[in-house]
Order: sequence, then C-alpha cells, then structure tokens
Amino acid sequence: MALSPTIPTSFVPKQPVRPTAPRPRASGANLFLVISFFLLGAAVVGSVLVFAYQQYLKSVIVEKETQLQTAEEEINFATVEEYIRVRDRFTAAQELLDEHVALSQFLSVLEKSTLANVRFSTFTFVLSDDGVPTIEMNGIARNFNALAAQSNAFGADTRIKSAIFSDITVNANNSVSFHVSAQLSPALLVMMDPSERPVPELPALPVATTTPPVGTSTSSPVTSTTTPVAPATAPVSPASTSSPVGL
Repeated sequence: MALSPTIPTSFVPKQPVRPTAPRPRASGANLFLVISFFLLGAAVVGSVLVFAYQQYLKSVIVEKETQLQTAEEEINFATVEEYIRVRDRFTAAQELLDEHVALSQFLSVLEKSTLANVRFSTFTFVLSDDGVPTIEMNGIARNFNALAAQSNAFGADTRIKSAIFSDITVNANNSVSFHVSAQLSPALLVMMDPSERPVPELPALPVATTTPPVGTSTSSPVTSTTTPVAPATAPVSPASTSSPVGL
C-alpha cells in the first residue's frame, strides 16, 4: 500500500540547500609562478645577449687578424734587423762605458785638492779584485804647514778615503818629502757620475761655454762633474793661505 506524500518518511529535519563559496587559493603558488616566469625570461634574454656578444667578438677577432696580417705584410724585416743590431751595439757600448775605469774625475779632484805649496812626483793606481781602488803617491811639500794643510784637504773630500801620510822626511832646503796612500770612491772611476748622467738643461749651456780652455759642447758634462767638488775644497782655502806663514 503506497504511503501518502504528506506523510514524512524520516524524522530528520531537512535544511534548505545553500550554495558554498569557493575557497580562496593560496597566494604563494601565484608568487612562485611569477618568479619562475621571470627567471625563465631572464635566462632567455641572457642567452641571447651572450650569443650576440660571442658573435661580436668573433667579428672583432677576424677584423684584428686582418689588420695584423696587413701590418705584418708592411713590415720591412731588413730594417727591423738593422734596428736590432744598432740597439745591441748601443747596449754593448753602454756596458763597456759602465765597466771602463776612467781616472778623469779623480784627476780633476786631485787638481782641486792639491795646494800651491805641494807637488806630487809619482802616482800609482791599483784596482783590487774586490773592486776597491787605491792610490799611492810620492810628493814634496814646502814645509810642515803645507803638509798638514794638504792632509786636511784630502780629509775634507769624502771621495778620498783613509788617506795615510808616511815616510815623512825633511830635506836640506826644509822641504818635506812624503808618501801618501788612500782609497778612492768607486764613483770617481766612471766616465761620468751616474747621478749626473742626464743631459744638462738648456739654460746651463751658456755657462759651460764660458770655460776658456774648452770650446765644444762636450765641456758641459765636465763642468757639471767638477761643480760638486767646490764644497769639498772650500775648507782648504784657509789652510792654503796659512801655508806661507811657515815659509
């Protein structure tokens, strides 16, 4: 027997069906997706730039190789070899000049340091194996005052080291014979002092031409080398003037 539709088949109350709102998706997934697309785009752009720069470098290399080949074809190897030979000659000449023993500077110093009442009769130069130059000279002084003044003159010049006067003998005319030995500074053995090797300035050239004995431009290095001696000989002048007192 069928039940009437008005009779409930269940005692559970029924609620009206309400539509449910969709759950909001997490924003972290969207941010990750955006970052992924950004990195992918940056990688693609970087790859394109690297490829383009590589092609540019290849073109530059080809261009430079062409320029180098053109420059090599324009080189005259005979001229280059001649330049190399000239350079080697200048280098060898410079080495010879640096190692050459020249006493011109010492003779200039000796000329400035020797007093009017002293003269030297012998001169001996010895260069030892260890490169220490020594000199030995025999001389005659007018008197003991002149000999003492000459000793002070050598002692005032730092380039003449350990000057020792020995074999002092009084002659019949009251003159004094002596023997002197000393060591020299190695700077006195070169053609020119290395500190003065640069070419003199143009304003100094007229000063060099005023020297009466020398008329060529080569006198400028000589005058420049003798100027440092002036302070060393300055203390000697009072002694030289005092030497006639003992006459």
